[in-house]
Amino acid sequence: MSSISAITYEGGATVTQSDTVADPAGPFAGIFTGAGGTIKLTTTRNQTLTFTNLPAGVILPVATQRVWTSVTTATNMLGLCAMPWKGTPNPS
Repeated sequence: MSSISAITYEGGATVTQSDTVADPAGPFAGIFTGAGGTIKLTTTRNQTLTFTNLPAGVILPVATQRVWTSVTTATNMLGLCAMPWKGTPNPS
């Protein structure tokens, strides 16, 4: 039986948005949207992505170093910190 790997979140911090610098509390393994909208972010690989029409309560499992002030309309965001998890699948 092989083991599986997954990401769980072990903590978080309020996102500090900026168009110029990385979030001092990051990087984050994901972003939780408290109130939906648009999120423009820069990944830990320096790729800029824009997610539109996000509903409230969504977790974006994207490694993020910055959430932009411009374009971003989502609010009450939390940056999530990851903890690797290894386990074995449940036998059926």
